[in-house]
Amino acid sequence: MSFFSILKTVFAIVLLVALGIGAYTAYSKLPILLHDLISSSGRAPAVPGQEVIVSIPKGASLSQVGSILQENGVISSRLVFKLVAMIRGEQRKIKAGEYALKTGSDAGDVLDQLISGKTLMFSITVPEGYDMYQIADLMQQSEIISKEEFIALCQDEAFLKELGVEGSNLEGYLFPDTYFLRPSEKGDGKLIVRRMVQRFFSVYDKNVRPIAEENGWSVAQVLTLASLIEKEARASEHALVSAVFHNRLRQNMKLQSDPTVIYGIKRMGSKITKEDLNRKHPYNTYQNTGLPPGPIANPGKESLLAAINPADVDYLYFVAKNDGSHQFSNNLKEHNHWVNLYQKTPRSEMQ
Repeated sequence: MSFFSILKTVFAIVLLVALGIGAYTAYSKLPILLHDLISSSGRAPAVPGQEVIVSIPKGASLSQVGSILQENGVISSRLVFKLVAMIRGEQRKIKAGEYALKTGSDAGDVLDQLISGKTLMFSITVPEGYDMYQIADLMQQSEIISKEEFIALCQDEAFLKELGVEGSNLEGYLFPDTYFLRPSEKGDGKLIVRRMVQRFFSVYDKNVRPIAEENGWSVAQVLTLASLIEKEARASEHALVSAVFHNRLRQNMKLQSDPTVIYGIKRMGSKITKEDLNRKHPYNTYQNTGLPPGPIANPGKESLLAAINPADVDYLYFVAKNDGSHQFSNNLKEHNHWVNLYQKTPRSEMQ
């Protein structure tokens, strides 16, 4: 027998074996497919094209996924969906999650979406410089969690300990960023708070901690200073404002930061009156030397970096100009000149 004859014989045997395996597989699946065919209504949804939210549980079988889709009107027959998945060999590639799907969709298109894993998500953006009370309002407006529950979590000693946070609350540790949540995660306050704190430590450990520890600064000290910087000036001036505060701390001068007074008297966004400057409370940096007891807001990455990397200048004063930027000065005489120019109300030796 020639080599080619042997090759043809081997090929024929392999082909027969493959066909046999395929036939057996199809035969073994036939009862299941017939059951699905009999139990499948085959009815098209009443109103095609409507968006529905469908949840695919983790570990769901192909039959279960098909049933969920059919019950929600996404497909007309779970059998067709199952056949498409099996023919394409993708029955094990479906990812769990919540999806925004359309009623009356093509089975193949739906399968593509479930394989892609592009689950339904919504986002919430926490701006830099928000304090925890403002974030609480944001959470309530976004219908994630009530502001009362959010504040309670931020002050829960056991929860703080679990998160590795030292202090009486989470002010400063709620990192400003855009966070994505699934609809099913609404109402899970601990989940979103934990995510924000974990994000903070991720940024801090990578970018700030080594330099801070080298200079003997604790996490709380860096956060507190960074929060003042965040509230005082725009990003382009962060390093300069940081230098002013560092220089004042070094010379044992009062920081005299307006945002600390505002935070302390719970008058968010208010202009400070002379009476407020004289009001005694721990956050009044016009009366108390050194940093306030804790952060007054939640600073972003740039403010954190500025807190440990002040500009190399001798400035001790700054005053807001009409365009939102600041004029910096080395001495009080020069500072009062700029105050008179920009605010028309020069301050006393306090500033």
